[in-house]
Amino acid sequence: MSKVREIRESFDKKLDHWEAGSTEFEMQLQNATEQAPARLEICRKILNEALEKFKSEVAKAKGISEERKKEMEEYFDDVEVQLALVKAEDIDAFKVQRKMIKYSIATLEDTVNRRLDAAGHAADKSLQDASDKFIAAAIEYEAEADALEAQVFMNKAEAARLERNNSDLPGQIN
Repeated sequence: MSKVREIRESFDKKLDHWEAGSTEFEMQLQNATEQAPARLEICRKILNEALEKFKSEVAKAKGISEERKKEMEEYFDDVEVQLALVKAEDIDAFKVQRKMIKYSIATLEDTVNRRLDAAGHAADKSLQDASDKFIAAAIEYEAEADALEAQVFMNKAEAARLERNNSDLPGQIN
């Protein structure tokens, strides 16, 4: 076998190895990227359900004026609207939406706490349970949103690394 043919076969073998590794990693990245929005959507639905239950319990709470309940309902509605607007299509828009959701949730929690305290209202068991579930769902949603954002960042970094490796490939084969 000629030396040129040996070099060519070695070159082809190394290229095939690099291509197979690159393709496998790209598929893993794609799968992880496709699953992250689905997990976030599940968390969004859980948060929305917890929000509805919490809203219902506040509406049924005794010792709070109808005016205060109406005011709190507006904050509940704001969180519902923000959650309905969530789209993970563009990372920059997603970051803005996350900030708005986080702000809406914080405002809601602060308002409910102030109104309950002002009314001298000790939360009954069902209201406290609904509040706890809402807070837990909000924390879970935020953690999943953080994971999605980190996944997108890692995908971009890994894609850039693969691109650099692919452009350096001819020099590494020799």
